[in-house]
Amino acid sequence: MKTKMETIDENLKSVPLEQGLHFQDVRSTPARIYGLIEGEYARLPAALRPFASEKLLILQGNTSGGRVRFLTDSRRLGLRMIVTDSEGFPHMAYSGYAGIDCYLGEGPDPEYLGTRWPPLGERLLESEFELPGTLSLVTLYLPLYDGIELLELGLEPGAALLAPPPYTRETPIVFYGSSITQGGCASRSSNTYCALVSRWLDSDFYCLGFSGNAKGEQWMAEYIAQLSMSCFVYDYDHNAPSPDYLRQTHRPFLKTILDSNPTLPVIAMSRPYPNLPGTDGERREIVRETCTWAASQGAQIQYVDSLSLLGGRGRDSCTVDRTHPNDLGFFRMAETLLPYLSRALDQ
Repeated sequence: MKTKMETIDENLKSVPLEQGLHFQDVRSTPARIYGLIEGEYARLPAALRPFASEKLLILQGNTSGGRVRFLTDSRRLGLRMIVTDSEGFPHMAYSGYAGIDCYLGEGPDPEYLGTRWPPLGERLLESEFELPGTLSLVTLYLPLYDGIELLELGLEPGAALLAPPPYTRETPIVFYGSSITQGGCASRSSNTYCALVSRWLDSDFYCLGFSGNAKGEQWMAEYIAQLSMSCFVYDYDHNAPSPDYLRQTHRPFLKTILDSNPTLPVIAMSRPYPNLPGTDGERREIVRETCTWAASQGAQIQYVDSLSLLGGRGRDSCTVDRTHPNDLGFFRMAETLLPYLSRALDQ
């Protein structure tokens, strides 16, 4: 019989859930869920789901970008979560695929308390975090590639659970794009470029990253156009099956959004790519042409070239498979994007 590694190194053991906590379904508490459809663990409203492909319908049930925020003075926070599947990917950490990250405190630099995930091959997570026992803001980042059937919070008897204070920037940044936008292959749900840069800006955000299935459909553009947003980050290049497809859809998609939001700041990104100049030129030029056109129409648009997203030295260390960023890749993407977003939000 194979020896489990946690019996060799106790630092690898999961944190068990102890007795003595009072559990409530998070949706029946004053806690606020950000980044998901109200009352559902989903990213698209029910009225739009008939337009979605079978694959997109599954992906919109992944909770990437979802967060739970609340105030509590409990000294312990219990988690009980049932996810929709326990498969995972061989090249993505299960802690990012199905785990929950916990942060303590307000502002752009909260304290990371840790990550909890279900046992491999299982759907039930039961664990807890230690809290300071003074009234503090807790933020939970939900799984990137899994769905949630049940999420309960456990607090000490008599402890407060109150609504959270607002973000500094409460109007969300909206991200639309591919598996990279969804978070593949971050090791933690709070380490995607969307989550990182939004946390640094203390901003709400909405992740419409759909792995392999962000195709620039018109109905999706019409949906995004009616969202309340502070900035739109446009990054679906990877899922356009060909340069011709990208050329046919990229400008019309953005035009639909700008027609309803003529003063909306927009950041258009070409797909991050670990290779150096000489690759992906046609796709980059198509995205750049959309930006030139939008600027000529008076739009507040910035172009982020893919060659800048992963930095210079060590670019080959930024992905797990020459496509999907690891944590280093996502960190570099967020660092690159931060000044663009700061300009867009502060103008």
